[in-house]
Amino acid sequence: MVRLFVAIDLPDEIRRQFFDVQNSLRSSRARISLVDQESMHITLKFIGEVSGSVLPQITEILQTIESSPFSMEVGLIGTNSQRAPRVIWAEVDDHGPCRALAKTIDSSLVSLGFEPEKRKFRPHITIARVRQFHQSLFEAMAGVAASCSGTIPVNEFILKKSELTPDGPIYTNILHIPLKENL
Repeated sequence: MVRLFVAIDLPDEIRRQFFDVQNSLRSSRARISLVDQESMHITLKFIGEVSGSVLPQITEILQTIESSPFSMEVGLIGTNSQRAPRVIWAEVDDHGPCRALAKTIDSSLVSLGFEPEKRKFRPHITIARVRQFHQSLFEAMAGVAASCSGTIPVNEFILKKSELTPDGPIYTNILHIPLKENL
């Protein structure tokens, strides 16, 4: 069995900006686990645990997906919930192409028996996970909410394998699918 997802990788200059954000979050009294900067990405579709025998079918379908390159902007630092946050993320301003790509990937995999995503797609970059919330987390976030910016050029999407370990997940790129101009 392999655990798979489809994602967009980030430029190094975008990843590096989250270092100060993560340091600020450490100053709160919340218990958080920080995402390794090298592992930061934008998830387009979480596929989940699949048999290795299904992998060739997944890669075949993903290679048929067509989309033109596009770009997005890093937005504000926020959370998935104001009452009981579990994830701290950087919002990503998408004017539609990322959402359309995620929807195409999602619907393309239905033919293999994968359930379509029921939640509305919201592109973001996970910075930390909240293990135990404390109100001071919002104070720490307030100081860095608008501290990151930049353009994320999207010229490909990637099928990744996720191996869960006690030290955090290890991601391995399985397949790069380039986006092509003039589609």
